[in-house]
Formats: sequence, C-alpha cells, structure tokens
Amino acid sequence: MKLNPCRYCVLSSYYKGKNFPSLREECGKCENLKEHREYLQSQRKFIEGEPITGVEELLQQEWVMWYHQTKHVEVFKSMQLRSVLLFLERGAFRRAIRKESEEK
Repeated sequence: MKLNPCRYCVLSSYYKGKNFPSLREECGKCENLKEHREYLQSQRKFIEGEPITGVEELLQQEWVMWYHQTKHVEVFKSMQLRSVLLFLERGAFRRAIRKESEEK
C-alpha cells in the first residue's frame, strides 16, 4: 500500500494523528497527491454504474455506490425509509460494478 504523500509535507494539515492536504493552492497542484489519488482509484474493487431509481432495485443489489463509496446493502436496510427515499430522489445510489481482474 502506498503511503500518504502529505505525511512529510510541510504544507499539510495535521488532524487526529493524520496528515491531510491543506486548503492552499500548492496542495491542489501537488503531483504527489494526484498520483496517490490515481493509485487509490486503481485499487478499488468496484466502479460506479447507472443510478438506482427504486427501492426494489436497491434491495436487489448486494453492493451499492453511495456518494462515490462502496457500501453493502445491509447498511441501508437499517436506515429509516424516509432517509433512503430522500437519497433515491437525489440520485445518491448507483450500481456497483465489480472490476474485471486483469490477471489471467
């Protein structure tokens, strides 16, 4: 696993034992940070698919992308129905498509 590029950076912010990029313009242009984010994206098991529009369709899925993060459907079964309907209305849920393994 690659280390956080902000770990030894002078410009980074330190919060609860972790280093994060600051709000400075230099952090937005940092090549190390861009490479690190690309690396993290390449290590993901799922990619985002089409939006989910109904509760039935949501319950048929096993894994769901929720605001660019992978979540198991059991997380939403324990949520209040009103909250789930609100997220569906906003288009927050998307199908999670498993990446094909490139090793053959």
